[in-house]
This record gives sequence, structure tokens and C-alpha cells, in this order.
Amino acid sequence: MMLIQVVPKAGRNAYRLLRAKVLHDAATWYWSDKKKTRLRHLQSDGHIDVGNADGVVVARVFPKAPRDLFYLGEKFIGRVVAWFEDEIAAINVQFVDDPPTRKRRR
Repeated sequence: MMLIQVVPKAGRNAYRLLRAKVLHDAATWYWSDKKKTRLRHLQSDGHIDVGNADGVVVARVFPKAPRDLFYLGEKFIGRVVAWFEDEIAAINVQFVDDPPTRKRRR
């Protein structure tokens, strides 16, 4: 799984900027749930879970197919840079192990 953190400059809130941008201006990105925490792209079956940590965007990429990990990560980072070039201080990318799946009880 890929974990992306978008760190804003002092006095900014990257999470609120992202929510508003996707809701009002984005052409290929949309929120797929009512809480506006699951971000999807029109050309991918995977999704990105978006969270907030004091204005820092914490995005976890959940690909449906192996190619979606690169595709969603690339598209998300590219859009964030294009939309918020003057508002962000850093973008951090981490690759973490997927959480273990629990076996279902019968």
C-alpha cells in the first residue's frame, strides 16, 4: 500500500483545500461516499482513502489491480501539485505493508 502525506505551508489547511477542489472544480476526480473520505478517479477501479491530521492530508492508495497503485499515486500527486503549488510545503510518499487479512469464521 502507498501512503501519501501532503503537508501545507504554515497557516494553510491542505485537507480543506482538497475537499473543496474535488467537490467544485475537479473534472476526473470525485468523492464516492457521503463523508467525502473516499476519492476515486474516472479511469481507475481503485480508490484513495483521504484523512486529516491537523490540516495535513493523509491519503492511503487502495488499488484494485496492480497497475492502479502507480496510476492512482501518479495522478493524485500530479493533481495536488498542479492545484496547490503555492499552498504546499512537502509531499511525502511511503510504501507500507498491507494489513494482514483476517480469516472468516464459519
